[in-house]
This record gives sequence, structure tokens and C-alpha cells, in this order.
Amino acid sequence: MLVHDFLRSSAARTPDAVALIEPSATATYKELDQLASRSANALAAAGVKRGDRVVLAIDDGIESVACYFGALKAGAVAVPLPPGPHNDRFVRAVEDCSPAAAVVNPATAADPVTAATLAKLRATFVTRGPAGAASPARHQFPIWVTALEAAREDEPEVSAIDLDLAAIIYTSGSTGAPRGAMLSHLNIRSNTESIVEYLHLTGADRVMCVLPFYYVYGLSLLHTHVAVGGSVIVDTRFAFPNVVLNAMRERQATGFAGVPSTFALLMHRSNLTSMEFPHLRYVTQAGGGMPPARIREWLEKGPKAAFYVMYGATEASARLTYLEPADLERKLGSIGRAIPNVEVLVVNDEGRVAATGEVGELVARGSNISRGYWNSEEETAERFGPLGYRTGDLGYADDDGFFYLVGRKHDMIKVGAHRVGAKEIEDVLNEHPAISEVAVVPVQHEILGEAPLAFIARRQDVSLDIADLLAFCHSRLPGHKVPVEFVTLPSIPKSSIGKIDKLTLRRMASERRTGCSN
Repeated sequence: MLVHDFLRSSAARTPDAVALIEPSATATYKELDQLASRSANALAAAGVKRGDRVVLAIDDGIESVACYFGALKAGAVAVPLPPGPHNDRFVRAVEDCSPAAAVVNPATAADPVTAATLAKLRATFVTRGPAGAASPARHQFPIWVTALEAAREDEPEVSAIDLDLAAIIYTSGSTGAPRGAMLSHLNIRSNTESIVEYLHLTGADRVMCVLPFYYVYGLSLLHTHVAVGGSVIVDTRFAFPNVVLNAMRERQATGFAGVPSTFALLMHRSNLTSMEFPHLRYVTQAGGGMPPARIREWLEKGPKAAFYVMYGATEASARLTYLEPADLERKLGSIGRAIPNVEVLVVNDEGRVAATGEVGELVARGSNISRGYWNSEEETAERFGPLGYRTGDLGYADDDGFFYLVGRKHDMIKVGAHRVGAKEIEDVLNEHPAISEVAVVPVQHEILGEAPLAFIARRQDVSLDIADLLAFCHSRLPGHKVPVEFVTLPSIPKSSIGKIDKLTLRRMASERRTGCSN
């Protein structure tokens, strides 16, 4: 089975079931499958062949999903990228993967730098953009809907096997340069089947999707629900969280997924606690460690739905471990155990499997694991080896085989003779009642070499006293782990997918230098 067979099979089983729901439109499985076939034929007419890369930088919705599955039906490799102007990641990714074609939104096409890159491709099409959106500057590319209207609706006949690439998902490494994780049909299908199994998904499920499809977590929501014939509610208005919460109730969402900042926003800047969601069955969290304090707060104030903590990576097609809701309280802080058909090991500095409780790097094997990075043999060799994919995350396993993260390898702070994980400090600071979000990074220190610096965002309704915060840290952390400085920000900088942007924070910290010690 290939990834687009998820759509084809669901359309054959339940053609009239609702596949996608936008704020002002819906598409059944039959309609979506036909639109995907039309998209495939339009790409083929433009010269796209098996194995070609097709860049997709489109606003999430019915059109973007049809283009994604259409690229796969054409035998191409989908390359979803963030749409919009002034996006240096877009240009670097396009230059890296050398696509044959692209389908982009008007704002992307109107940017002069982006347009110059797109003009070099065999074919570039522009969508009409979301209804009611202001028209951007003019561009020189043909309109996608015109190509669709001229395309056939029959299923294209393209030979492919599950070892063929389905997608290249670009993710930023520790340097910030984009690198393309190559995901085959087998990778995505295997991971999808595992997630469907442990979340117990069926055709009755409707997930509220506020995560973009160019992000592997958001894309996995699409794969899993299309695979079972469920519905995906696409809503990009999360800047107005109450609008999304109302849509969840009105659309009778059974599932919700978010990264840690998603839950922080819902708990501290929405009407979540005064609302009820009678149809909500499950909630999933991934995209970075959610502090135990925030999980407890969600369980206390959030909807009474099963809460799954999950851990993964783009290179794993999304998921590596999960924590069952039944284990949440007794294993708070854990990322759970390996998902079905995946093996996760903790490997120490000597390259051996670590003992119980011993900290090492998490390494994973499974049919969901990428074959490496596009156009980057050196980094592929560094991250993918005989034991599997080296995640770059440090952690340990307890006596029951549950994994716990300590931090990222590049997120360790060398304080004198000590190596300190930023996550440990962040988890403690998140316990403080005045803090909404926190991020700890190293700052140069004249005596210690490096020291922890904490960027903090306070809750709107609580005052924050730095002297009190310092005393709080000293009561819970050894002296060398207490931040030497606290920098208060209105909000912690985030990437386009809602993850804390530590690269930006490290740059901000590099402009500071302290010789003081708490």
C-alpha cells in the first residue's frame, strides 16, 4: 500500500463520508479523491514524472490536501514548505531539492526573491488563495485552478513501490540550516498504522488540526485520519483560540493535537476552562517536552479526555514513543515506551546500550525511520548508523522500560565542571505560579565559561518578583543549575510551527555576558 492508497481506499469504502472540513467548506472522500486525481493529471501534463519533487507551499485546506495526494498519485515526491513571503528557508529548500514543479499561494509567488527561484522550475502554479484574502502583488505564474479544470479526473496509472520516496520534509538542525528528511511510502504507512493502533482511531473520529501540514506532526494527523476514513477539521485561526474552541464544539471534534505552546495558550489566554467538549475523546501532545507542571494543569483545568504524551522526530515520519493515559500520573514526565514496530535504545558515550537509569542518546530503529537527508551524505552518515537513527536527545529508561528525556545534546550547558540540561531547569521554573513559559539557554560567563540564562514569560494575571523567583530556584536546584540571569519577555519566540525558537534565544543570549553568580 502507498500513502495515497489511504485516500483511495477510504473513498471506495465510504465515498460520502466527510474527509475535510474547512471553516466555510467541506469535502467528501469521493470529492477529495477526484480532486487529487485531477491534481495528479495536471502535474503530469506539466511534465512531472515519477521521482520528481513537487514543492507545495499552500494554505492548509482542501486544495492543499488534494495537491499533496495528487503529487503522490503522479509518482512524485511531495515537498511541503511554509507558504508566505520573506521566507529564506523556502528558497534554500527549493535550491536543495531541485523540484520539477511547485504549487504555491499568491503571497509566496509575489515575493520577488521567492519568485526568482520559482521561475527556474519546469512549472510553477499559483492558487487563488483563501476566500476574502487581500490580493497580493501581481506575479507571472499560471493559475492552478485553470490547470485543474483542463485536467482529466480519471485515476492516473503510475508504477510505484513502497520503498519509493513519498515526501521530503524540511526541518532545521542545530545550525538552523534546512535539511530534508527523506520519507518513503513505507516509512509513512508504517508510522500511520502504529499511531492508528495505539490511539484506537476509527472512521467516527474527527480531529481538530491547528498544526500546519508542512510540519510532520500536522501531516501525521492527515495520514492517520484519512487512513481510517475519519475527518480532519482544518482551522488555521489559532491566533484567536476561542474561535477554534468554538469550532471544536460546533464540529463535534473527537480529537485535538498540539505542541506545548498550544496548550499554554489555551490554558492562559482562552475560555477553555469555562467550556465543555462532550464529544472530545482524546488529546495528543508532541513537538517538544511538555513540563510536568503544565500537564498537571491541563489535567486539572482542561477537558476530561484521554491525554497522550508522544515523542518523535521528522526523521521517524512523526512518532517514536507514546505514554498511555492510564500511565500518565504514575509516570509523569515520561515520554512512554516505543510505539508498535519500533525499537528505542539508550546508547551511552561508549556506543553500548545503557544500563537502567544511565543517561545516553536515544537511538531508534523501525520501518518508519527515514533513509537519511536529501543531498547530505555526510550528515546522513552521522545520524543514521548500525544501531538506527541517532535522535540527538539525551535520556534514560527506568525499571519498567519507560523513557525520560534529559535534554538535547546541543542543549547541554557546561557550567564549570558540570554538564547541565536546560530541560531540568525549565521543568523547575515551570512550577512557579507566575510563569507561563520559559526557555533556558547558555550565556558566556567570565568564571564558569557558561551558565544558564532563563528567558521567561509571565502569566497575565499574576505578578512576578525576580527575588522570589531566585529563592524558588535555590530551594529546588543546586547552585550551579540556578540561572545567573532572568530575562522577562512578553512571549517566548516561536517557530512557525509553535516550537520555542532556541536558535533566536541563543543569539539573544550571545549578546549578553555576565561574571555574576547566584
